[in-house]
Amino acid sequence: MKTKYLIPAILILAILFSSCTQSDANTLASDAMEVNIEELAAIPVFTTNTNSLSQPEMDGLLLMREEEKMAQDVYDSFYSTYGVINFDRISNSESRHTAAVLALISHFGLTDPALTLPGKFSSTAIQGLYDQLVAAGTTANKALSTGAFIEEYDIADLKKLIAETTNTDIIVVYTNLLKGSENHLRAFVRTLKIRGIVYSPQILSSSDFNAIIAATNSKRGGQGRGGNCSN
Repeated sequence: MKTKYLIPAILILAILFSSCTQSDANTLASDAMEVNIEELAAIPVFTTNTNSLSQPEMDGLLLMREEEKMAQDVYDSFYSTYGVINFDRISNSESRHTAAVLALISHFGLTDPALTLPGKFSSTAIQGLYDQLVAAGTTANKALSTGAFIEEYDIADLKKLIAETTNTDIIVVYTNLLKGSENHLRAFVRTLKIRGIVYSPQILSSSDFNAIIAATNSKRGGQGRGGNCSN
């Protein structure tokens, strides 16, 4: 890991989150940078139309719009409370996730269910889940564990929705969201490991969870309020 100065051990964790080298320690931190969904911008137009959508596909898009906003709002709340850089960078990524789903919703002429106020949702189920998740983050470590749970939740839903659709535009977007959620999960789990906490899967099977954690990020990129790779 590149450092210009000798630093007291208490500051090592901060360096893990600010450097962009290829060392193992930096890998734990840079996971939080996540996959940048810029590849979606390379698609000039979606190729399918609203007539090809089933009701479950429409419902799935509206659900994912609310779910991704929920994740972003939870992470913003945790970042405001604890200042852990993972929450900032992953929230920044979640904003791209919500925008990607909104692009599909707009293309298909559906009504966007997302409310503009942070922490407020059209779905009563999502609202209740948001309230529970924020309440669960009573410490920084519990907030990180809650983040890991949220990503498990997203991964499970995305896999289900991908399996239930043949729409190529939806599959492209959902597959990118899935890669991002897997990267987020790795970031939270590995940060917890740095802090001496072993996270156990709450939703995914042990085999699926272990395979995700053992993998490397599909693509790295993006930046949040915490900085970029030139730091």
